[in-house]
Amino acid sequence: MTDKESEEKKPAGEEKQALPVQKPAVEENKPTPEDKQAQPQQRAPEAEKKPAVEERPAAQQKTAVEEKKQPVEEKRKRYKFLIVSKEASGSDIAYHLKKEGNSVKLFIQDAAERDVLDGVVDKVDDWESEKGWADAIIFDFTGYGFRQNELRQQGFKVIGGSYLGDQLELDRKFALQYFQKMNVKIPETYEFNSFLSAKRFLKDQGKRFIIKFLGTAGDEKNLVYKSQVDDNSDLAMLLDHYGKKWNTAWGEPRFVLQEVIVGVEVAVTAFFNGERFIMPVYINFENKRMLTGDLGVFTGEMGTHGFFTFDKLKLFNNTLKKIEEDLRKDGYVGTIDVNCIVNREGIWPLEFTSRFGYPLISLLFEGLNGHTRVTDMIMGLIEKSTDFIEADQGYQIGIAVCVPTFPYPEGYERYGKDLPVLIMNEASLEKFHTGDLKFDNGSWVTAGSWGYGFVVTGRGDTMFDAKTNAYNALKNIIVPNAIYRIDISDRWLTDYPKLHRLGYV
Repeated sequence: MTDKESEEKKPAGEEKQALPVQKPAVEENKPTPEDKQAQPQQRAPEAEKKPAVEERPAAQQKTAVEEKKQPVEEKRKRYKFLIVSKEASGSDIAYHLKKEGNSVKLFIQDAAERDVLDGVVDKVDDWESEKGWADAIIFDFTGYGFRQNELRQQGFKVIGGSYLGDQLELDRKFALQYFQKMNVKIPETYEFNSFLSAKRFLKDQGKRFIIKFLGTAGDEKNLVYKSQVDDNSDLAMLLDHYGKKWNTAWGEPRFVLQEVIVGVEVAVTAFFNGERFIMPVYINFENKRMLTGDLGVFTGEMGTHGFFTFDKLKLFNNTLKKIEEDLRKDGYVGTIDVNCIVNREGIWPLEFTSRFGYPLISLLFEGLNGHTRVTDMIMGLIEKSTDFIEADQGYQIGIAVCVPTFPYPEGYERYGKDLPVLIMNEASLEKFHTGDLKFDNGSWVTAGSWGYGFVVTGRGDTMFDAKTNAYNALKNIIVPNAIYRIDISDRWLTDYPKLHRLGYV
């Protein structure tokens, strides 16, 4: 396929989607000295301080900015992107590409999610018939890896994963083989297809285990449970419950019991362009439980915090870097992530995310904002045309905002769907990232089938500044009965000293 360069891109202010934004009552809040609290010594950005700019009349300032940006704008291209989505997880990718002036067509496989981004991007019912239209094809989830490899062999420009990527994320046994290649610590992991057999196994163990399901039930994150007591008696009782209440629509039960490792949970995400990794990598920390204080059920993720780095590569070098050659042979293109526990004994990898991660992708976009267009990041990886990705040198956090009856789909149609989302000012709009939403009659409203509404991001020179920035933006985005955590990034206060002692930050 050949790239088609279209007309010059308009200035950033003219590209944005028309959105309901009221006149702000207050300016975006920034942390004040009295807001701040004692915190560990944090990674200081290397960014050069800019000298103060002499004030000029607004018209003169605008002219200067336009003159400065004009050469850059002339080089920018618009593309035609076809996004193939399993259940609309990548809606924020589509939204940002559209905001940047590209043409976007979206296919959503899950019928219950097909109203997501109605009124924002064009929809298609048969993505295969649209391949010839697209300059690039984006896959937002696993399950399409083999087809991605075929399309690349046919000359199409594709990003999102590969067949090897699908195996790494979806087949835990296969992933364990790759963990062994990394020569890292591996938690004891046992696979079962019988709750009774698993319960008998736990009787002889003197350490805690966590249960994780495979197959269709693996998408039900609320089924995950980590034993709270050393004899696993709580987990044994839960196995009895699962045996009585098992949903046959999930098929026969298949699950693993994995040893609980005590340490700091941390992940590393890296960009791969089909041949090699592109710097920087992204160190990040997932907040999986639903409620503040790490209470409630496990979800996909209720928020994330992290930072880009060119030089804190200990975790990357001992995990993802070791499978670079295998990814190259398979033609993998996109982001890949490995979540780990680290402690004095070493690195204990838990699982791969070999696709774009959510809400992680929104944090990446926050870090790229003002440095690299999402368009250029994606095309740079596909076309192998970039040696590194320019990004913010500080910290970012992302807060998932949900509505009832998340994380359960039952009742969502009645209690959570079609709720209005009101964005009060432009500052908050800049921090807003779509999830299960559509644009209807000039307003954002909730859509889809389970209530993962949107993500609000923030950034700053310290993690505390990033948190303050994000939560201040969230104050000016209103949705009835919003569900979100108020402690995203708080664990950094205890994680940082441990990671520093171990040489990871």
